[in-house]
Amino acid sequence: KPNMKINITSAAVGLYFLVSCENVASFSLSNKPIEVSEINRRESWKQMFQQGNIVAATVASIVATSSFSKPSFAVDGSAAGSLERPVAIIGGGGRTGMAVSETLAGDIGQMYGVTMTRSGKDPFRVIKLPTATKERLQPFDGGVDVRNKEEVLAAFQQTKPSVVVYAASASKQGGNAFDVDDKGVGNVAEACKEVGAKLVLISALALDRPDSKSFQITNTIGGYLDKIMDAKFNGENKVRSIMGNDYIIIRPGFLLSGKSKSGANDIELNQGDTIGGGLSRDELAGVVVGAIKNAKYGLTVEAYRKSTATKLQPTFAIPSGKELYASSYEGLFVNAKV
Repeated sequence: KPNMKINITSAAVGLYFLVSCENVASFSLSNKPIEVSEINRRESWKQMFQQGNIVAATVASIVATSSFSKPSFAVDGSAAGSLERPVAIIGGGGRTGMAVSETLAGDIGQMYGVTMTRSGKDPFRVIKLPTATKERLQPFDGGVDVRNKEEVLAAFQQTKPSVVVYAASASKQGGNAFDVDDKGVGNVAEACKEVGAKLVLISALALDRPDSKSFQITNTIGGYLDKIMDAKFNGENKVRSIMGNDYIIIRPGFLLSGKSKSGANDIELNQGDTIGGGLSRDELAGVVVGAIKNAKYGLTVEAYRKSTATKLQPTFAIPSGKELYASSYEGLFVNAKV
């Protein structure tokens, strides 16, 4: 981005700009320009977490008593995915969580995200991402286990997310279906409610169709996945009960290998749980980020590629009359019914 010259007299405000500018900024303290190049935003962001957002609080106090105007490039702290109110990705170490994180911080989302994992490790520590994408992602420094309500709440209180994406599901290491897809969802929803965050839950197709083959086959896999559809159904109902209208539930179909060729143009959303299909992880991630950007909450949608559309039960019709199409992931949600 081009250099920006700002005449300011407060060192505290200068510190704020150090945190807020993406690449290069020219500051003038006591009318002496100082060049600051390639600011390490990731380190500044970590310090903000550790210090309880002291920088933002200091600037707010100074702004209230100063005559200079707010710069046009200043971060809007109330916006979803802003520096001060990032998007938290629960299950950020899984393949779906990583796809969501990359899309969120990449060209489609251009938002700030905090990845949260049980191990506390950075899921992208050995993966090369574009510089701008990497700068918008911050791993949470500590493990977050959805089975532990206090641990989840403490992580949210520290990071102050505007939106939480629940991309976790049952696994051998992380817990069975009722641990993660039922109880864990409830724990995260309660923590979201307490800190004022909205919740995007990645769930599953056919939860309202227990007589469908999709439901019955998936629900009887056994092992740690046994009765996972029952668990996800319970989790969805907890979200609706706890969150009021501050949620979006996305029900993807089966996950396909490979990546999207045409992005949102290939995707269809539906409502009513009568049609399903498949989509890739990057397409699902696009749908999640589109939902956050559109910001229409209190709704549930099914998501799949148009070319894979299939009736969940023989008596259902294609088309259902509730299909949602758009050329952008954000646009897919414009006509969705709450």
